[in-house]
Amino acid sequence: MSGNDTPGGMTEAEKKAFIRRRRGRNWALLIALLALVALFYFIAMARMSIH
Repeated sequence: MSGNDTPGGMTEAEKKAFIRRRRGRNWALLIALLALVALFYFIAMARMSIH
């Protein structure tokens, strides 16, 4: 693959749309991971305050 990690044989408009979709998925994944970390943190804090 080339250095920009986009599939070959795409027009410039398709490449930009591909990159935009990938960036959106990356942001969604970041938000989901941060939410999971926060959930685990609050569960751990709640368990420590009970005991």
